[in-house]
Amino acid sequence: MGNTIRDKSYKKDLLSIKMNGNMRIRVVLVEPLYEINIGYVARAMKNFALNELYLVRPRTALGITALKFASHAADVLKKAVIVESFEESIKDVDYVIGTTGKPGKEYNVRRSSITPQQLCGVMKRFKGYVALVFGREDIGLTNEELEMCDVVVTIPANPEYPILNLSHAAVIIFYELYKSLHEVKQILPEASRVEKERLIRYFDDLVDSIGLPEHRRKTAKLAFKRIIGRAFATSREVYALYGVFRKAVSLIKGSETIESKVGDTNASQTC
Repeated sequence: MGNTIRDKSYKKDLLSIKMNGNMRIRVVLVEPLYEINIGYVARAMKNFALNELYLVRPRTALGITALKFASHAADVLKKAVIVESFEESIKDVDYVIGTTGKPGKEYNVRRSSITPQQLCGVMKRFKGYVALVFGREDIGLTNEELEMCDVVVTIPANPEYPILNLSHAAVIIFYELYKSLHEVKQILPEASRVEKERLIRYFDDLVDSIGLPEHRRKTAKLAFKRIIGRAFATSREVYALYGVFRKAVSLIKGSETIESKVGDTNASQTC
């Protein structure tokens, strides 16, 4: 491998992850300065099902350090295509997405930008070959390069320090695109409406059993219903609460029964 990772045969390789079944995405790094960032970007690409990386005139060698920080994404690095101009990196794509940490004001059309979330709304309707371009760590993309982009994306951040590290910015945009263009299954199943309604009934029984005034019972029941409506509760969590509420109601009613019997006994003894 030597000091440089390069696989020229990949220039003709059309095998690429097709997001949403109709889209191919190429990640372009323009004149990257640090080997560690290239490795981290490759790793993030593999995390989010991207495998086509273009490097425009990298200002660092690609070797052991890049591989180390790419971790299990060494294949992405080894297939990376190195080109000599920005124009060459985007010449065969249908749509070019630029990125900037310095969005323009209202009248700066060149740097007018959208958020990653807004970009996802656009990409859901798009079919074709896309280049996602990240600028230099020190100066970003030039105005001339931004003019060659179809859209410019910026990540909202603290106005006092809005410039993100290259790999950090890449991760955020990769994640948003992946989430938008893939069907992401919930890790835990949310409780069904029937299960939630049953839980609310158990809570209502508990409230009714503790002797609150009517107006307070009504408020407590509505508050709990709204809390459950806003919450992401799994079936397992809801079932766990069933048992707690049932047990509480049972204990309260059992205590009332005992007190009632004691009261009757005392009354009979008095008589």
